[in-house]
Amino acid sequence: MRGAKRGLLVALSAGGVNSELAAHGIGVEHVEELMVRMAMRLLADGHRLCFGGTLGDPGKDLTKYLIETAEKWLDDKAAAKVDVTKPETWPLVNYSAWPHSRKITEDQRARLVGICQFIGIDPPGIPQNVLDSDAEPAVEKKHNSNALTAMRDRSARDADLRIVWGGRVTGASGWMAGILEEVACTLKLKKPVLVLGGFGGCARLLADFLIDPSASWPSQLNLAESADADRDALLTDSEREQLNARMIEIQKLVTQFRTAIHSEESVNGLSPSVIRSALLEENNRSVISLAADAAKQVGAA
Repeated sequence: MRGAKRGLLVALSAGGVNSELAAHGIGVEHVEELMVRMAMRLLADGHRLCFGGTLGDPGKDLTKYLIETAEKWLDDKAAAKVDVTKPETWPLVNYSAWPHSRKITEDQRARLVGICQFIGIDPPGIPQNVLDSDAEPAVEKKHNSNALTAMRDRSARDADLRIVWGGRVTGASGWMAGILEEVACTLKLKKPVLVLGGFGGCARLLADFLIDPSASWPSQLNLAESADADRDALLTDSEREQLNARMIEIQKLVTQFRTAIHSEESVNGLSPSVIRSALLEENNRSVISLAADAAKQVGAA
């Protein structure tokens, strides 16, 4: 049994673009503000945080904000619990998919010892000498998409709880919308996930589907929204079949999750009422409290 005082590794997934978030009166700045406030609360409650992203990506500042938040939080009392020789005690874990993981310098890694552990994820099955060589843009995109899938699977395996909000729908870098894939990886492992739909984006599409037991699968949550003609032309027939089969499996997993949260039974360690309450809540303070309650439930399980 996990002791409630031990703390969890909580995966935070957020993001999006203004053009998609605006439909719900939300901007990227609101998504980022919630990330900082959520991180402060969960760190204060004794949890550790993991997330995807890379330092230095133009226009993608969530990684920087999370690290700055952890640095501010890490006062003398909190620092006493950190052993610089044991990354499992550090407040943050960052997963970065190839090739963006190469942007993290040794100086950055050294500066953030005791604060953030960096884990680079390569595309499965590709030799290092191939990754080190120059590749055509389409080949690089394919490798990156496979690395993103591997990264999301790895974070789902490591994390005790995942919380998602916002998220890009159209033109995502991977094979599908990132938050959809992260939720699916988490559900496949029968681990708890909290979808905060009140902040638009991919999470809102999922929330609208989950809150209504009779809703059809969102038309925007398909492979076509993340299609890339040059990259996808490299897929073999077998790979294409596997990708389509995976999307069918994801729809099934999310649909089963919807059925479960409309019952009265615990869902992967979370009460269905907490999951449902989080789906369309738009108030920052309320969703942070729900997230904290969710972590408490999972930690006590």
